Amino acid sequence: MKKLFVLFLALVLFAGSAGHVAASDDPMDYRGTIRIASQNVNETIILAWMSKLLIDEHTGFDTRINTEFAGSAVLHQAMGADEIDLYPSWTGTQLTGILRYEGESKPSDETFKMVKEGFEKNFNMTWTRPVGFNNTYVMAVKAERAEKLGLKKASDLADHAPKWKLGGDENFDTRLDGYPGWSERYGITFRDVLPMQYAMMYMALAEDEVDVIAAYSTDSRIKKLDLALLEDDKNFFPDYSAAFVLPIPLAEKYPGLVPVVEKISGVIDEQSMAAMNLAFDEGDDPEDIAAAFLREKGLIK
Repeated sequence: MKKLFVLFLALVLFAGSAGHVAASDDPMDYRGTIRIASQNVNETIILAWMSKLLIDEHTGFDTRINTEFAGSAVLHQAMGADEIDLYPSWTGTQLTGILRYEGESKPSDETFKMVKEGFEKNFNMTWTRPVGFNNTYVMAVKAERAEKLGLKKASDLADHAPKWKLGGDENFDTRLDGYPGWSERYGITFRDVLPMQYAMMYMALAEDEVDVIAAYSTDSRIKKLDLALLEDDKNFFPDYSAAFVLPIPLAEKYPGLVPVVEKISGVIDEQSMAAMNLAFDEGDDPEDIAAAFLREKGLIK
């Protein structure tokens, strides 16, 4: 009887294991809820909706989405507390923020490798392959003013910074990959550094409330407002390729999940992202923006 019980138990365990493998082979068999999150920034909101639409279309998961997180550190903490399952971010942001890297800027492939390995080793989280574009910081001034003062590279700000105001996003004044590190690298200190909501930076520059901003390179308002981008001639800003973060146990339990999200890896270039950002800023619904792009690429119906 004891031998029969052991044999029966082994058969039950094998059947359960086989059933799990069969389900894992087809993402449409997956069950449960994927909790998607993002910062409250146009670009990451759109990317979060893309991941939701892809998961809705190509897996059996239910999805929930929350795009109201204040920053990347908050998202990281939420994932560590098992409150979210997937979020988009930028490699450079997490390399210098969460991983506290203070070395020289690296090429995009090296930056991605450092971030992916760092998250896997330290946090039991991993990254999908980047979606394609690099949204790095770039100092921007009005084109008319740049021409008048002969401003072409960031070092040219040295003579003007003591009298000028710099506008940045909400964390730019404190992040290592933001103003503190940039100021040290360039030896330039502005009279005032004003953190503000992302969208307000451009309005502040347009209305001369600040003299220069740390713009995002994929922001369509650079062209719309006729801004001049100053070359990062001391190569301070790291690569900011966009990708998705998720817990390793989730990726291992559902091996078909990452390939679904990676359907957009390498697909979105700077111009495409800038156009989608503009549509968002002009009031279009982020779900509609994301869906239109995915349909155009044949990734959803």
